Amino acid sequence: MEIKSRRNVEPVGMHQSLSVYCLVPKFSMYEETKNSYLELIDDFEVPVGEVCEPHYHNTHEYYFILEGNAVVQIEDEAKRVQPGDLIHIPPNKVHSIWPTGDKGVRAVAIAVGWQEPKGIGHIPAPLARVPVTD
Repeated sequence: MEIKSRRNVEPVGMHQSLSVYCLVPKFSMYEETKNSYLELIDDFEVPVGEVCEPHYHNTHEYYFILEGNAVVQIEDEAKRVQPGDLIHIPPNKVHSIWPTGDKGVRAVAIAVGWQEPKGIGHIPAPLARVPVTD
């Protein structure tokens, strides 16, 4: 699992005065997302002590962490994340997120996919916890 943030991406100068941190470089996902559509952009929260139901779907999904610390698990890999981190969840990979510490986690989810635009769009699935790494 690759986690991108301002902490590990060099800024690029643009538009005369902007420093842009390219978390997903322009055109880098072209082949992987060809013939897809923007499915959603959601602001979500997981309260302290709770866990997002493990699930999968046929989308490229990104979580951008806004507030709180958490663990994101994708299949057999679990990593600690913090505000400013961007996590890519590939299509059809079982994943979950849960807060660590004394407050919940808030993030933005962005999904690009090929699913039929109907129904709940995700499938609950088992996900055994694995050791967490940084």
